[in-house]
Amino acid sequence: MKSYSAICFFLLLAMILCPLASVEKARDVLGSELGFEASESTEEENDSIQTASTVKVMNADSKNITETSLEDYLLGVVACEMSASYHEEAIKAQIVAAHTLLERSKLNKSDSLGDADISDSSATHQGYLTADEQKEKWGEKYDENVTKIKKCIEEVKNLTIQYNNQPITAAFHSISNGRTENAADVWGGDYPYLISVPSDGDKLSPAYQTETAFSCDDFKSIITEQGASLGENPAQWIGETKRTDTGMVSEITIGDKTFKGTDIRKYFSLKSSTFECEFKEDSFIFKVKGYGHGVGMSQYGADYMAQQGLNYKEILAHYYPNTEIK
Repeated sequence: MKSYSAICFFLLLAMILCPLASVEKARDVLGSELGFEASESTEEENDSIQTASTVKVMNADSKNITETSLEDYLLGVVACEMSASYHEEAIKAQIVAAHTLLERSKLNKSDSLGDADISDSSATHQGYLTADEQKEKWGEKYDENVTKIKKCIEEVKNLTIQYNNQPITAAFHSISNGRTENAADVWGGDYPYLISVPSDGDKLSPAYQTETAFSCDDFKSIITEQGASLGENPAQWIGETKRTDTGMVSEITIGDKTFKGTDIRKYFSLKSSTFECEFKEDSFIFKVKGYGHGVGMSQYGADYMAQQGLNYKEILAHYYPNTEIK
């Protein structure tokens, strides 16, 4: 009798557990295919899922690699690349762009990264500040800024900008000249989502226009180092200037050599490649508009759009046309 009761008990237990196991398996498969975790996971499970996402960052100077959480990595990028005083919707746009660049770097990893996912170089990838560096930069506003940015990260950390179901080169810069640049004009190549769009708010930035002056001797020294020969009369050193449709200098002739505008920007440490150069009172004066390469999202422009009531999705759709946020 006891044996019969035991058999009944185990049969009843199997009838209860087998369907539950099937339901859990089906839920896991569906969640995997659609790109989300099971909605009925426990709070502990969700926490472990979130903290499992890590990023390996290479220091561009030392080549040392440190591992951090995705959330802390995105915080470090925003701390380095964007003003914490900007509107939250602009910060969200920056976070999504930063996450997109990370995922693209992981998919198209260069040999120089070794085991790292990305470097902290603004020139090749994007900048990144550690917690100690953030404290040094922000001082008394550290806690306030971290709280603000972390709130934004929680809302958008899983999103990336995609073109043809691949993360894009989500280029960004500080201030445009009033229109962003076609990537093809700056770097060459075909980027259907990095095309020129208006960014009128940039003209309101206090840093929109800058001037830099060089003595004749300094100007001559810099240019002759690049292989150009100059005549005796400084007033005749500057020749023809060619520009893109946005006003960026594509080519400029100095002495007997024609240079790319991007190269002149580098040689003279100018804020951007949208400039005019004139000889005046024994000096060469560069009048520059904007700050940065001008491709992709203007950070000041993003903040301006956010101040006008647009959200991060609208900002990203404007600066990266033909893309999707996924």
